[in-house]
Amino acid sequence: MEKLGADRLTPVGLAFVGDAVHTLYVRERVVTELDGVVGTLHTAASRRVNAKAQAAVFDELIRRGFFTEAEADVARRAKNAHLHSRTKAATPTDYHKATALEAVIGYVHLSGEFDREKQLLDLCFDIGNRTAE
Repeated sequence: MEKLGADRLTPVGLAFVGDAVHTLYVRERVVTELDGVVGTLHTAASRRVNAKAQAAVFDELIRRGFFTEAEADVARRAKNAHLHSRTKAATPTDYHKATALEAVIGYVHLSGEFDREKQLLDLCFDIGNRTAE
């Protein structure tokens, strides 16, 4: 998809794609780095892909000034989007931050910026490792 196409998608649409990209990336890392049974792998992945963990990663990326101007704009729009669903396991604030992170991942992925995507996902995983322990 061309970058212009990614720019035209809603923040919720970007988050929908970003959630899938992030989940797949985490599952691939977990399965290659841990020697475990399915339940163990699922638990390890779930500790990294949930609203509370993603909100903590988002906060750290903001603290570091990691996002480009375009990514920060996507994050702002996604964080402020009116969401029709919620998780019972996280605060609304955490849920909005997680949606913002997922939207940025979706935006970068759909923009075809694969080096940036790898950099972002690697950093998310590393930060997530510290919060998941």
